[in-house]
Formats: sequence, structure tokens, C-alpha cells
Amino acid sequence: MTAISLKQCKFSYPNHSKLVINIDQLTIESGEKVFLYGPSGHGKSTLLNLTAGVLKASSGEVSVLGQDLTKLSQSKRDHLRGEKIGYIFQIFNLIPYLTVKENIVLPCMINKKRADRDFHAQAEELVDSLGLREHINKKVTDLSIGQQQRVAAARALIGNPEMIIADEPTSALDEKNTREFMELLMKVWEKKKFTLIFVSHDERLKSYFTRSISLPEINHHD
Repeated sequence: MTAISLKQCKFSYPNHSKLVINIDQLTIESGEKVFLYGPSGHGKSTLLNLTAGVLKASSGEVSVLGQDLTKLSQSKRDHLRGEKIGYIFQIFNLIPYLTVKENIVLPCMINKKRADRDFHAQAEELVDSLGLREHINKKVTDLSIGQQQRVAAARALIGNPEMIIADEPTSALDEKNTREFMELLMKVWEKKKFTLIFVSHDERLKSYFTRSISLPEINHHD
């Protein structure tokens, strides 16, 4: 099954004629772990927002998990994202006054479909897989940057989403924490086999992935 299919996809921001995204074709199959790389200014985050349904393409087709997002309303795109897509943010976006576990299960408190998937047991499994067991009841503000990023990953993974989108998740980490985070993420992927779209400017991370795509080579933006 195809997880993502872009055809003649173009995007420009309102009141701007400049194309930020101009991709003739991009296909990613279910279960692939794909590394998308390129320097700043080549539309990496914009492309992720298009595939997550945060933004809507100006023209062309953006099919994600069997649905053409260009034909869906904002609310239906939000529903699809909440139910089937986990997002690991560059700046974590954790809730500072919540504990590690409370942050992890938050998507299941918001989305009923994710809540149906035995999320408390999954949270326990994720804290073990990501090395967070001893921190589970701590406030996230008491954790190191590397530990906070693992909480952000666990929150994206809770509820068994079909696809994980990671936007520069290691940009704030040093080399040691980056290596530890990547090894833990790959361990979870081996177990769950979700579709993983991972964006970074750090090409040293290519070796963790089965496929690498240079965004400047496929995005013919202005």
C-alpha cells in the first residue's frame, strides 16, 4: 500500500506568487523509513505540513493513507492527522506542567480512535523502549533535552499511528543524544513498522534509513 503520493504538487503561501513546493511526483510506500534532507529554505517543513494536512496544496494531488488531502476540509484533515499520524516536532511542544506519562498519553485524551487502542499499556511499553521508566512521573521540565525529545517521540507513537512525521527532531541534541535517540527510534520502528518520514539537514543520519531523498533534487521551487 502507498502511504504518500504527490503528483504535480504545488504550494505557495497566500498573497505570494513564489512557489515553495513544486514536486512532479513523490511516492512513499507503507512501512518505509525515509530520510528527507536538504539545506534550509528548500521547503522541508512545508512539505511535511502538506503531508500532515496542516497546509493544503495550491494545486495537484496529495494522497496520504488512501485519502486525497486536497479534497478534504480542514476539519477532516485534522481528524485524519489526529487519528493516524504522529508528529515529532523540532521544538518538542511538550506541556511543561504535565508529567512524562501525562504528556505521552495526551493524544489519546484528545482523539477517541487513538484512545481505543489500550493506550495506558502502550505508554508503559514506550517508556521502557525509550529509556524513560525512572522518569515517568516527573515533570518534563525536570528532564534533560535528550530525555524531553524521547518523551516527544513517545507522544507521537502512542495509539499506534500508521505514520510518523519527524521534523528535524535531533537539531537541538548533541552527538551522543542524537545517536541514542536514533537508535531508540529505530528499535521502536523495527517492532511497529510504521511509515517513518524523517527530515533533517544532517546527512550523517542517512545510514539509519532504507531510503534517502534529496529535497532540492525533487522540489523545483522558485
